[in-house]
Amino acid sequence: MVVIDLAKEVSTNPQTLLETLLEHEQLSRFFNANFIVERQSDEGEIAGGKGCRRQVTTMGQTFSEEILKADLSGITYRIVGSKPLKHHLGRIVFETTGDTTLISYHIKGIAPNHLPTFLVKFLIQRDIKSALKKLAAHFEKNKAPVLTT
Repeated sequence: MVVIDLAKEVSTNPQTLLETLLEHEQLSRFFNANFIVERQSDEGEIAGGKGCRRQVTTMGQTFSEEILKADLSGITYRIVGSKPLKHHLGRIVFETTGDTTLISYHIKGIAPNHLPTFLVKFLIQRDIKSALKKLAAHFEKNKAPVLTT
């Protein structure tokens, strides 16, 4: 079983963070992957939210992910099929901490039989760490300056 738990504080609010992470075709700004929307979100859901399916290409593999839930508390998604992880579930949790938001990124799944679990975990964890760092830098760069009098 591959289990990944990472966290990063970002200088934004949950609403802006949610909107940014649901801009699926722009996620390559943060993740080492390309994203294409295959299916829009369910009727009545926020754009890019529940029901949205995206094709992801990373590390030489192409697979689909489906958004199961998306709101101000975070995003839950799963891989459709069994590659690169079987029984995959990803949860991105937002927790407001004053002027910032703590992102907790949780992934669970089963590595393919032909690859060592530690290697799969290392590769995914490396990509998520990098994405969280880029996401934090993005909001730090776009943070409005504080005016003092």
